[in-house]
Amino acid sequence: MSAVRPEPHDQGDHQPSTAITTPPTAVRVQGVTVELPSRDRPYAAPIRAVRELDLSVPAGRVTALVGTNGAGKTTTLRTMIGALPWVAGSIEVLGTEMGAAGVALPAGVAVVPDTPDYPDRWTARTVARAHSTVGPVDPALFEARLTAHQVPLDRPVGRLSRGQLTQLAISAALAQGPRLLILDEPLARLDPLARTELVDELRDLMAHDDRTLLFSTHDLEGMDRFVDHLVVIADGRAVLEGDVETLCEEFLLVEQAREAKPSGESGPDLIGPTTAGGTTRGLVAVDDAAGQAPEASLRRPTMNELVTHCLRAADTSGRRAPSPATTPRRGAE
Repeated sequence: MSAVRPEPHDQGDHQPSTAITTPPTAVRVQGVTVELPSRDRPYAAPIRAVRELDLSVPAGRVTALVGTNGAGKTTTLRTMIGALPWVAGSIEVLGTEMGAAGVALPAGVAVVPDTPDYPDRWTARTVARAHSTVGPVDPALFEARLTAHQVPLDRPVGRLSRGQLTQLAISAALAQGPRLLILDEPLARLDPLARTELVDELRDLMAHDDRTLLFSTHDLEGMDRFVDHLVVIADGRAVLEGDVETLCEEFLLVEQAREAKPSGESGPDLIGPTTAGGTTRGLVAVDDAAGQAPEASLRRPTMNELVTHCLRAADTSGRRAPSPATTPRRGAE
């Protein structure tokens, strides 16, 4: 991060100051714990699906909530919009404190769930009318997008493919002109071409409108220039969070031979190491790079590599991935 140095002043009592601007927050989750009943053992103690979770979604940015299947991504999003109760912590969405009796999701929020659940007999036109009872829907945008993605307007929802159903839900959300768009695994049910087109469409939307996008996924391949903010979640906890560019500058990817030895007597451990074909790969904080083996190759990680190794570290140790001192997180254990 660089700061503009102010011009010197003649007044001796005037001290120049540097202010760091922090983008406003669209969603703030603090210390949230969610307990869900066991599916297999109805009388067993509740399962903690989310554990003292802290995360923030910067306004006007694209935030990716990333984790493996079962990490707690969907539970987190459902809790965030008030669909699930939580036993501890607080959630604020677009300035509205969630959780109190009678408090609904504020206007300007559109949500696409992981599995859109419309009655089988409904058509796309019925879906549009249903959404319009909650807030304004742009029918021209809705129908144009469905036509572009070859989703019939009058075919019953029960006869749509999984990809068409996803496009229907996304079209309904975009037609509401939301300030905050929340998508749960939107790419999972789309073919590669539709996936690429959706990312391009959302990128264009974010470039021209002051909107905030939060989406969950387990695959960030090819999204390095799309995602601004990253939240990596494992076992219901955030193990890494921050601005993507900043995070990728604070870590290095180390590639070295399996038998390579650190240059010091006890070099720093790699974060989430993997070994394949005789080569070991893992992350290391920039400040620890000097302790690596002389023949080791060091480079900036891609976002996908950063996520993969941090998730592996969390899965192996049961604790959050080690992080540089420049990106501290509350509740490190």
